[in-house]
Amino acid sequence: KRSLKQRRCSTAADLSKPPAEYVKVGRSFSIDFPVRTEEAFRMATRRPETKTVHKAIEDVVWNHENNDSFHLQKSEDDTNCYKRVNASHFKLRGRNYLKDNQKYSSASAAYELVCCKVFKTRHKMNNAAKEIESLRSFLADHTDNDYFIINWLVPGHYTVVQLYVRKLPVGEDKAFDKVLKKYREGDAKYRSSRFKLVPEVQEAPMAIKGLINTLLGGLRPVLIGNKLTCTHYTGKNYIEIDIDTGSSRIVSFAASSMVQAFSGITAFTGFLIEGREEDELPERMLAIHSLTKIAIGDVSIDYDYAPSGTTQTSAWSFFGRSRSQKINDVKAIKEKRPPQRAHSCLGKIASPRRSAK
Repeated sequence: KRSLKQRRCSTAADLSKPPAEYVKVGRSFSIDFPVRTEEAFRMATRRPETKTVHKAIEDVVWNHENNDSFHLQKSEDDTNCYKRVNASHFKLRGRNYLKDNQKYSSASAAYELVCCKVFKTRHKMNNAAKEIESLRSFLADHTDNDYFIINWLVPGHYTVVQLYVRKLPVGEDKAFDKVLKKYREGDAKYRSSRFKLVPEVQEAPMAIKGLINTLLGGLRPVLIGNKLTCTHYTGKNYIEIDIDTGSSRIVSFAASSMVQAFSGITAFTGFLIEGREEDELPERMLAIHSLTKIAIGDVSIDYDYAPSGTTQTSAWSFFGRSRSQKINDVKAIKEKRPPQRAHSCLGKIASPRRSAK
């Protein structure tokens, strides 16, 4: 005849123990506590599992026609998908912006989205066009096309690669051709000072919107190279920009939170090269896409990538891993370290200190 409060406290305490320990307590479960089988206990205490795709990295196909779990949007209520967006959704600097500060809807984007791929990696993967074998082969087999690659680096979690192909004929937009040529030939400082990100969240939980407003001051066009570390690569037929979200603590925290909640987020992301001179206007959207309600663990491809010359576990591995995995990583690092010996004040090598019992 215990009170309801006492029953709840006892139930909460007993649920944390395996079925074998219920018997040791010696209580009768016939009235207040139904007998819990081993299977029921395992189901009640299990952690949600991600469905990381195990696929050989050389087998990854760089198009949207292979029915991947991460695919081109097929219907309005589709999830785990990306889609192409009309660039006129965004307003950019007009031809006379330097005089009237007026912005107008952008013409069609110069580059069209081919596909997006998400890789789960333990190490930071710079220059995806070189490090991913299947992407390297794809670019080598399509030398007639010009490609634009965005490589998002999220510490310890995922590497998101977005591939675009140029659809705007060369010579049709002289202002765009000029800024793109300057970007290709410019140094890292010039490129970072001109590359602009234009984000927009269409749908998201209130908590995520509040986080964005609190930490980032809302979403607005930004010269991303002034906020985050951006590494630029150019090849014979591609431009690649690696955006390291871990280079800023605030952005890294916000990105990690958004990754976990992206199954409820729909967002547009656009990129352009900022025009500052009269012959560089009007601006044109470089590339644009939309991601719709992605369960990141369900669409990611497990890639055991290790940079050449890596001798120990990267700091990236300490994020998004279980406690036992972290402990094993630390042990592996300590085993590789040479034994350290203490030095006396006379400069002679003293015997190592005995470990405390």
